Amino acid sequence: MRDTHRSIVNVIARQPARTITCAALAVAFAVTPVLSPISAYAVSAETQAELDSATAQVEESAAAYDEAVAKLEDLQAEIDENTAEIERLEQEIPEQQAAASAAMRDMYKYRQGSNPLVSVMVGSESMSDFITTCAYMDQIQSSNTEAIEELNEMQAELEQRKTELDAQKQQLEEEKQAAEDALAEAQALRAQAQAQAEAEAAAELAALANDTSAGEGSGVSGDNPYSSADQSGQTADTVVSDSVNWNMPRDEFINEWAGRIDAYLAGSPLAGYGRAFAEAAWNYGVDPRWSPAIACIESSKGRYCANTCNAWGWTAVGGGFRAFGSWNEGIDSHVSYLRSMYGTTLTPAAAQRYCPPTWQDWYNKVGGEMNRM
Repeated sequence: MRDTHRSIVNVIARQPARTITCAALAVAFAVTPVLSPISAYAVSAETQAELDSATAQVEESAAAYDEAVAKLEDLQAEIDENTAEIERLEQEIPEQQAAASAAMRDMYKYRQGSNPLVSVMVGSESMSDFITTCAYMDQIQSSNTEAIEELNEMQAELEQRKTELDAQKQQLEEEKQAAEDALAEAQALRAQAQAQAEAEAAAELAALANDTSAGEGSGVSGDNPYSSADQSGQTADTVVSDSVNWNMPRDEFINEWAGRIDAYLAGSPLAGYGRAFAEAAWNYGVDPRWSPAIACIESSKGRYCANTCNAWGWTAVGGGFRAFGSWNEGIDSHVSYLRSMYGTTLTPAAAQRYCPPTWQDWYNKVGGEMNRM
């Protein structure tokens, strides 16, 4: 795997951002004169630094928000358990109170009325039985009274615990709101930096759009016999439509893109691997459409691979093509490689390095497939 033609600029090299918007491209193509690749624009270091800082702030704020939500969920579970125990006691206490009251009434009758006592004595075989019966009745009354006192103490403790839990919940809700506000602020800063980066990158795209010359060497996939990007003398003029919304929770992002990519890969050897592509895209901040689109151009979505589980025409160091132990391994490795070597989304500069001989055709076809997702 050898990059023989180094691009003049690395467009949005570390930008986990959206793809260039159609509006930004339209303005750039309309007002930017055709320049040589040497004069091509690039995302400025200042803009890139702002974008990287905002992205890190979003990730930190999102982690804080997730932690606050998790704490609230755990606390709510404890509150629910405490409430259920209070409700159980509230049902049990009246029963114990009723039993104690009945015992007290019986004892009162036995102690205050002559006939009940005579009945007990008559029903007893001996004075010992009589004393035992009275002691037993006293024990029943004492036991009921103790049970009520114990239940009342437990209820008081639970009510106190409820007060403490409610106070904790209020504090955690305030922390959650603060984290949510911080996340929204960070997302706004990132969106602002993304817009600036898009404007700068759009100028570079416009500058490279009319370049019909071939690049040097074969790049990553120039020797791939299965690549459909085989037309020379083209111009890079495909605009990748729609943007990737990174301002959403991780699970929501992955679920959305897993479904879209699975629909795109349906019926191919890569069918069902949409989640692997989506997870890798989130982990490395790469446009989730880019790697699947390359797989389509280089191997017809995994149907014709130059080596095992290599759907991207990815050459190996020293010659030949890379092989992977599984599609999951290949997908994660390829998305990571795109981020580290080519940036976060399709650009002419990336196409020049990936497939130098016919980079314009490669760019147009990969971009066209991205637009289908």
